[in-house]
Amino acid sequence: MIAASLDVRSSRSKSFPAGPPFISRFLSGRMFRQNALESMEESARRYGDLVHYTIFGRHIYQLNHPELIEDLLIKDAGKHHRGIVMQRAKVVLGEGLLTSEEPLHMRQRRLAQPAFLRQRIASYGEVIGQNAVAISQGWTSGAVRDLHEDMLELALRIVGRCLFDLDVQSQEEVKKVSAAVDAFMGFLPLAILPFSEQIQRLPLPAMKRIRKGQADLDSMIYGMIRERRQSPGDRGDLLSMLMEAVDTEDSTGRMSDRQVHDECLTIMLAGHETTANALSFALWLQAKHPEVQERVHEEARRILGDRAPTSEDYGRLPYATQVFSEAMRLYPPVWVTARTCIQPYEISGYNIPVGAVLIASQFVVHRDARFYADPLRFNPERFAGDKREGARARPRFSFFPFGAGNRQCIGEGLAWMEGVLSLATIARNWRISPPRGAPEEIAVNPAISLRPKHGVKVLVERRA
Repeated sequence: MIAASLDVRSSRSKSFPAGPPFISRFLSGRMFRQNALESMEESARRYGDLVHYTIFGRHIYQLNHPELIEDLLIKDAGKHHRGIVMQRAKVVLGEGLLTSEEPLHMRQRRLAQPAFLRQRIASYGEVIGQNAVAISQGWTSGAVRDLHEDMLELALRIVGRCLFDLDVQSQEEVKKVSAAVDAFMGFLPLAILPFSEQIQRLPLPAMKRIRKGQADLDSMIYGMIRERRQSPGDRGDLLSMLMEAVDTEDSTGRMSDRQVHDECLTIMLAGHETTANALSFALWLQAKHPEVQERVHEEARRILGDRAPTSEDYGRLPYATQVFSEAMRLYPPVWVTARTCIQPYEISGYNIPVGAVLIASQFVVHRDARFYADPLRFNPERFAGDKREGARARPRFSFFPFGAGNRQCIGEGLAWMEGVLSLATIARNWRISPPRGAPEEIAVNPAISLRPKHGVKVLVERRA
């Protein structure tokens, strides 16, 4: 909740906007990853809409108002590269959509976009419904389960089938991908350190886990590419489209195996992790608010009956959509967006130097009392009538879980459908509640995506 608001559009009296001094942030531990959310919220509350501080000599500008964020992601997008973490994540992800810069990024996006068009996403609805039903078939009524593990498996099954025509059923495959994701999440503490490139070359346990995860996923993805080269054709998935796409800007007319690999790896890691986290937080919130859960259940029973959902049901589940929206407001899987300045320019009278990092935190802005009354309260009614931007009275960028502009998440449409249909299917068949002794609040881990720190343990009971 932000009480103070700095008039960032007028002052030219200082070289930098106000912000917390380095030494106090260092001594308090506020500059380190686990305390990042608390530090950003306090900075916004105390210093207003534009905050400046330094981390090991690098200038950081924190943008806390939707108008500034819109400029960052839309109007001034060409003045930035990706943030430091994504730049350094190339060691893991290569030159995929998350890490590449223009003009390569736009070229890659153009080639991948057909897999995420509305008509393609509609064909994925049946896969989502079938897997949402199947994932809970092994549950035992009256047992306590970690739903975060289940949602990671569900999202992996869906992304595997829809984007790679891959049937991810074996526990060995699931464990390999999950271990690779966990290792990648552990990459963040290394990526933000000074001399990160040198540290990554050391035989550290974290880097060994990352290399092992890379090797496992490389084997899986390159194996799929070799098989498709031998049996070409459109199977209706992302992999087919990438391999069949005509690249007019490349002398070969096709994407190389390395390019295809980097896009597949990016979407497999980022696509399934973020959706699984969003679903996990949404289910935990439903467990804590049984009245909301019952409304989702009643809507799902009325619309779905006893069948698995399809893409046609997505638009017929407005309350489940509101719940998913409100969960991403409170616990956005992408909790911060970062850019690095590549040409000097001005924000609200302040000169932004080359190399400065500009950050906008979804977690902070989504909880701003100026845009959301009683912002910490879980209230799906905020999104009645509009799942993307909330009430028309709110600024557009007071809710931006999928980013915006040329970097907006390419899989946003699939994530919405996956989240809504999965929530409805689970609520229709199961009642979930906090187990005895469960904490009142869920602990979060602000890694590369926002994750439940200790999983999501709930009591599951099959409905009659």
